[in-house]
Amino acid sequence: MPRRLALIAVGLLLASPAVAQPGAPTAAPAPTSPLGIARCTWAALPATTRAALIASGPSIDNISDAVSSMNPTLMQLAQSQCPAPTNQATADATKDAWAGTVMTNWSEGELAARFHVTRDALARAWSHVPPAARRQIGAGFDQTPGAVRGNVASFAAELRLADPVALDLLSAWAIAQVRLAALT
Repeated sequence: MPRRLALIAVGLLLASPAVAQPGAPTAAPAPTSPLGIARCTWAALPATTRAALIASGPSIDNISDAVSSMNPTLMQLAQSQCPAPTNQATADATKDAWAGTVMTNWSEGELAARFHVTRDALARAWSHVPPAARRQIGAGFDQTPGAVRGNVASFAAELRLADPVALDLLSAWAIAQVRLAALT
């Protein structure tokens, strides 16, 4: 049975940062946004780890397996380079931001490598997707990418993508963008 996109978030959460303990010494600056913490953690991972995650394969199962098999010590080291969430609400939002950050980088990498779609092309096409369509795409968070294909049809058409693998990657990317936008 295919995994749902929500399950990837669970798999990605294994690497979520801990909440800072009140009164604990910290070298981190003032707390940052959940998205800032997630992006910092991604950037602090070794380049080879980021590259392996991005190139893990074109399916949700591939990226989920890659994250699940990631060395926890690498994640802890990356997290130690970034501010920690200061409360549970920020920690929970950081988990969503981490999942969205990984999904974005993975799907962008796969779309670029397999279908020659650049970040600029994605951003340009995404800017033409109306808010109502974005909400419909975001509603597919707990579904498989294949179940959301119809919701990204006009987005895919603008990018001249019709391959089912490309549509699944595009669906994962679009859902991540909707989820990340909700965090800002």
